[in-house]
Parts: sequence; structure tokens; C-alpha cells
Amino acid sequence: MMTTSIQHPVVAALYEAHVEHALALLTGDGLQAHLARELDADLANAERLTLNQVVTREQIKATAHTYAVHMPMAGGIPELVGDIARVLHAHPIHDDTRLTDIISDQQVREIVNKAVEMREVRERLVHEVLGNPLLVDLASDLIYRGIKGYLAQGNEAARGIPGASTLMGLGKSVLSKASPNLEKTLDEGLHNYVRKSTKATLQHSEEALLKKLSDQALRDLALDVWAGVKHRPASDFRQYVSADSLEEFFVIGYEYWRGELRKSSYYATVIDVSIDSFFDKYGDHSLVYLLVEVGVTRDMILAEFMRFAPPIIAVLHGNGMLEGIIRRQLLPFYTSGRVEAVLAAREG
Repeated sequence: MMTTSIQHPVVAALYEAHVEHALALLTGDGLQAHLARELDADLANAERLTLNQVVTREQIKATAHTYAVHMPMAGGIPELVGDIARVLHAHPIHDDTRLTDIISDQQVREIVNKAVEMREVRERLVHEVLGNPLLVDLASDLIYRGIKGYLAQGNEAARGIPGASTLMGLGKSVLSKASPNLEKTLDEGLHNYVRKSTKATLQHSEEALLKKLSDQALRDLALDVWAGVKHRPASDFRQYVSADSLEEFFVIGYEYWRGELRKSSYYATVIDVSIDSFFDKYGDHSLVYLLVEVGVTRDMILAEFMRFAPPIIAVLHGNGMLEGIIRRQLLPFYTSGRVEAVLAAREG
């Protein structure tokens, strides 16, 4: 028995009896029944309370902004993320897991069908790609170099024809005398012509490409690709993404979120709108209704209570901490003078 500051012997005895009762309740065989009774009482109260009654959307927004926007991030998080990425990358489960073990054929078909339905996105993507100046420059440069190479081969072929190389050399000499910059001008003209022609060709090719990329063609292509890879183990794809690259991707994403995204007004607005939408839909419903909506049942809650409570309580009890917690909770009442007042009133 621990010593207390309670002077009245009866009050001290009641206090000790209360502590022993609480210890027995939490560490004995009746813990599950006790938790079940408390849970049932809490659920009965939750049926009578709405979300708006117990918390406001402004409170939730303040909490979300505190931790998602303003809270300083500790330096250990990127290191932890990197460690997890490396462990996941090297885990042997990838050797024994085929892609079809993760996602079924039916799920792939549903995803492909949905993606194929997004025709506007596909058309916009094709338009942006074919109209991109970088693609035009790349394609025209390849064509230009091909023409130049072909002409150079023509000069080489002409050397095998008697008198042809002399004639070509004479023609080049005459052109150079007539206009020293003519060869350069012709070269630039050819390059500009090829670029304009390539740009026009790509623009005209857009409609033809979209016809080729029909819904059925895209669907067949995607399913053919899936058929070719679905039986391969996940570990085959390690060769495309190294452990270092995976770690760096995680860290880059985290640093972007931490340094830029979470500080933007866009990010804050998304949080606020999401919370407002949740309260608009559920604010006037009971707390029990919310549990039902997300699929949480009374048995599920009790099962989780019994999963965590007994081992945690056992650790606290074994270290002598549980009794200290109970005593701190009860001692203010037993030292408040209320029990002495009740006893005095009965004695009087």
C-alpha cells in the first residue's frame, strides 16, 4: 500500500479500496465485459449526438492546417522514407509475386475500358504532342539530315560515272562564282522547307493518327501488353527502377510537398473544401450514423479494444505504472474533503 496525504483513516481506506477495485477491473478476467459495457453506453450517447454538436468545421480546419500546413517537419522523416523504400525494393516477396497476383484480368479490363472512354484527353494529348515545336524541330532535323546524307551518297555514286564528277564539280564552281553564298542559301532554304513541310505533315497526320487510335485499337493494344507481362514476377521490374532511384523519388516527392505544395493556397483550399464537403453531408447526422457509413461496427470496435488494451495494460501493470495512473486519477477526489464532509453529515 502506498502512503498518501489523506489523514482521515476511513477516507484513506476507501481510497485504497477504490484503487484495488480499479486495478482488479483492468487486470482481471472482467476487462472485456467492462469494455463492452462502456462501449455500449458510448454508442448509445453517440446516437443522440450529431457531428455539428460535438465539433465544428472550423475546429477541424484549424487542426488540419496545424499539422498538414504549419507543423515543422523533422529531419528524420526523409531518412525513414528512404529506409522503407530500400527495404521494399529488396524484399523477396517480389520474386514470388506475379503481376496477376496483384491485379486480376477483370480489373485490368475495367481500367483499360475507363481509360479508353476518356477520348477528349486522348485527342488533346495527341494534338499537344504533334503540335509541340520540339517534336517539329526533331523530326525536321532528322529528315533534313537524311536528305543531306542522300545527296552526299549521290555525289559518291557520281564518281563512278565517267565525266560525271567533273561535271558536278564544274557546276558547283560556276555557282560559287555566280553567288559565293548560294550554297549556304540553298542549304538554309532546304532546312526551312523541310521544317515547314514537316510541321504541316504532322498537323495533317493528327486526324489520321486519331483514326488509328480507335477505342478498339487502344483496348487491344493495352490488353496485349498486359497479356505479355502479367505472368512476370514483380522483381523483373527492379532493373528499371533501382533502390537509389526509388529512394530519391520518395525524397523528391516529400521535399516538394514539404517545401512548396503545403505552403500553397491551392493546398489549403483543397483541405478546406474537403472538410466543408464532409460537414455539408454529415454535419446533421449522428455519430453512430458516421460509423455505419464507413462500415465500422460495434463488434469491430470491441475487437480492436481487446487487441490493444490487454497487452498495453499488462505492460503498465508489470512496470508499476498502472497503479500510479489510477492513484493520480482518484487522489484529487479523496483529498478534496468531500468524503469527509459526507461522513461528517452522516455522523451528525
